[in-house]
Amino acid sequence: MAKNKLSFFNRILFLINTLFAVGLLFSLLLPKLAPEQFGFLSLISLVVPIFIILNVFFVLYWIFSGFKKQLLQSFLVLLLSYFFMPQLYKFSDADQDKEVSSLSIMSYNVRKFNMYKWIKTDSIEVSIKNFIKKENPDILVLQEYRNLKNFVLDYPYYINPLLDNYSEPVENNKHKTDLAIYSKYPIINNGLIKYSKFLASSMFVDIVKNKDTLRVYNFHLASLGVIPDEDYFGYKDSKNLLKGIRHSFKIQQQQIDTLNAHMKTSKYKIILAGDLNNTAYSWAYKNIKNNLQDSFLKAGKGFGKTYKFKIFPLRIDYIFVDKNIQINTHKNYQEKYSDHYPLKATIVF
Repeated sequence: MAKNKLSFFNRILFLINTLFAVGLLFSLLLPKLAPEQFGFLSLISLVVPIFIILNVFFVLYWIFSGFKKQLLQSFLVLLLSYFFMPQLYKFSDADQDKEVSSLSIMSYNVRKFNMYKWIKTDSIEVSIKNFIKKENPDILVLQEYRNLKNFVLDYPYYINPLLDNYSEPVENNKHKTDLAIYSKYPIINNGLIKYSKFLASSMFVDIVKNKDTLRVYNFHLASLGVIPDEDYFGYKDSKNLLKGIRHSFKIQQQQIDTLNAHMKTSKYKIILAGDLNNTAYSWAYKNIKNNLQDSFLKAGKGFGKTYKFKIFPLRIDYIFVDKNIQINTHKNYQEKYSDHYPLKATIVF
């Protein structure tokens, strides 16, 4: 009889289960809700991983408690999310193609090389330089970059707006950016994508390998202001936290609209890499990815964590690849030289 009738505790638990199941079900709609119109609801995209993890927990709980009917609620919602959401966890790599003609791309937010001593370690820039040298990517895109004498990479081609070595002039230096791109292959064109109203930008380069040209974008969207080691994530109170994140989401929408307009002008295949500052369950992800491939979903494994966050694995950095390019491998690293972790993809090119 105990197996067929819920105790008071289990009835309360089932009610909580229902709330999280409905939350995950509603999350399927989040990529369609533009932050300009649905700023508050967009915030839910940040906690979708929690919804997924808790629904998995409830399925397991009802299985081990012997209540088969109750597990169906979370199980069916998880089944829907599996088919209509990016996966939170990847169980295996894609089959690797042994073709010789490949190209590797690494993206890394280096957090200004620990300028404000967030990490109690000296010479972070040297550790990052040695790590990059060891991994040896063909193309390297950096966010939150700054010029340091101890950070010199052995790449024949690079674009660094802080050194003014880009082809598109920037009036009064208002749009100078903390981005950089390094390449083993010739860069024949480059420029900045300026966001109106914001003193920030993305950048692009056109790279030639074996007479084929590839356009690589490096982007860093508006930060949410989340500082995981501080109370209220860097805000004085939770009200300001929510207000700040909503504002950042709206800025991200305008930045993505500008970036998409520029990408439509490209006559080459595209690689889009950088720091989205948002999860794979957001409007921002859906609308910057468009019909590109997410290298982690194609060839990665595990949670794909790219940001230091204590509560759950957070993936906010991405490498998006043209749908006509085969993704060979994807790797996430756990080097603790920044609040972000580097990631690298290899494509057949």
